[in-house]
Amino acid sequence: MKKILFPTDFSAPAEHAMAQAAAIANRFGSRVTLLHAYKVYSTTGALMPVGSYLEEDASNDLLGSLKAMQALLSGEATADSMLVAGDAITVIAEAARQGDYDLIVMGTKGSSGIKEILLGSITAGLIKETDRPVLAIPEGYTARKLANIVLAMDEQGISSPKVTAPLVQLCKAFGASIRVFHQDMGVGDIGIDPTVDMYLEGASHSFYYELDEDEVIGSIHDFVKDVNAEMLCMIRRKRSFLETVFHSSATTQLVNHTEIPLLVLHDESRM
Repeated sequence: MKKILFPTDFSAPAEHAMAQAAAIANRFGSRVTLLHAYKVYSTTGALMPVGSYLEEDASNDLLGSLKAMQALLSGEATADSMLVAGDAITVIAEAARQGDYDLIVMGTKGSSGIKEILLGSITAGLIKETDRPVLAIPEGYTARKLANIVLAMDEQGISSPKVTAPLVQLCKAFGASIRVFHQDMGVGDIGIDPTVDMYLEGASHSFYYELDEDEVIGSIHDFVKDVNAEMLCMIRRKRSFLETVFHSSATTQLVNHTEIPLLVLHDESRM
């Protein structure tokens, strides 16, 4: 967690998420890079002036955000900034790849439910575009001590310890415990794969099962609430648990919302 990328659009949710990014950076002595992507739309005869004004305004806003971040940092943690013209999703994903960042932390707008976090245009697009861990901080979330993290798992295993390394590192740094939650889908469900236990080694963790073939979203929400978790973690696999759940009919039934950060990890070898 030595390099953290913090995309910002200078909105209230983005500025609010700054405290969470700073808290993580302070634990690991990280370098936080504030990144703003601005897009210039061509208008006949006015492209250069408009682009120049947008860049100047963005530069001033970014400097203000950088100073605010620096004020929150302590110890060996530092901050710098990056201003890039282009589409936000493409710019963030490319910056994360080229800079080999360990974690992307970003604020999310709108309702703070699981559905909104995942389906928000930039956050959802970035999760699909990058292989880096993404920590989405819901709008209005108030940072508090990280003690309990829920890891919602399907029946598939984990391909390597690299997938869960960010989660294990966070648990160790904050002294948190992982509660692995599995929604038993009935006949044919083989439960939690042994690799999950193996690759969470070094972090305090325990396992929980619930039998409910339909209400996956509701079950996750209820469990998060029951254990008073401060973070929810999921592993993204193509056409698997994460995408299946959030593109199923259960999505339309979602009326309860989680108000805690969502950490999305990627298991590329199982996509």
